[in-house]
Amino acid sequence: MKIKDFDDILLKDDNANDCKEIYVNDIKENLFDFYNEGYPLGETSHIKKLDENFRWRKGFVYCFSGYPQSGKSEILNYLMVLRAQHYGDKVVMYSPETNTSELVLNLCRSYLGKNVNPNFENICTKEEMEMALSFVNDHFVFLENQDEMPSIKTLVKTFQRLSKKGYNNFLIDPLNWVVESNAGDSNNLYQYLKLTLTILKQFAKSSESIMVYVEHPKTPHAIKGKIPKATAFSLAGGTMHFNKVDGMVVMHRLTDDDLEEKVKSGEILARMLENKEKHIRFVEFETVKMKSQRLNGILGCCIIEYDIITGRYN
Repeated sequence: MKIKDFDDILLKDDNANDCKEIYVNDIKENLFDFYNEGYPLGETSHIKKLDENFRWRKGFVYCFSGYPQSGKSEILNYLMVLRAQHYGDKVVMYSPETNTSELVLNLCRSYLGKNVNPNFENICTKEEMEMALSFVNDHFVFLENQDEMPSIKTLVKTFQRLSKKGYNNFLIDPLNWVVESNAGDSNNLYQYLKLTLTILKQFAKSSESIMVYVEHPKTPHAIKGKIPKATAFSLAGGTMHFNKVDGMVVMHRLTDDDLEEKVKSGEILARMLENKEKHIRFVEFETVKMKSQRLNGILGCCIIEYDIITGRYN
């Protein structure tokens, strides 16, 4: 796949390739395979409570959003560890806001379900640490900036090179470290974002891989000192994210007041909070967009627990 940058798109392309024609008889055999065996469901995340609302599909682009401290990066770390464990997947992580050493240690913590820092309880053994580091080395590779943040063209070229080595999950956390500031005014930025997401989708589809990125919402307006839950349309960059992605998840950390309200409304049971430990956080995981919902998860919200000691969601 030839990757075009923003300047290329602004120029008239007289040499664009024609679209390929597909007729039913060209794919009839495959269609009867689906008829006889069923069209495959999306793959479970291996967090059972998410299955109704969220499943993985190769060739899809997923966006995760939510305000700071909502658990976006933490759940993606854990979900990528689960994909590596259960599917043998290999993961490329471009997380320029996080130190690579810290990121590796967080993945080790999620993999072991134990702390890897002696300043905390439930510390793993040296043998377990060796095992975790070996696992992360076998299944993950990390990209770092050189002097400047990469363009989407440069980043996807790196993805293409790594996909030939068997890497099939790609994580960008966050996307605003890719979209270039010299895209110009807001209209050009909108067009650049449209191009960026199209390139990511084309790559995911052509490589049969899973593409995930994090996008921050715009600065919220606090209501009585409380930050509201983000929505599909509060993301920086406007509605283009919702328009272009295959799946979108909004994360929201619940405060004690939120939990009391949900107990009163019957959304969660009071007994869930009776023995709540200080290291447990309750988080709303809401799927706000999913293509082919009957196969990959219906829109909806569930409450999951995050253990800050183990780095795992239950």
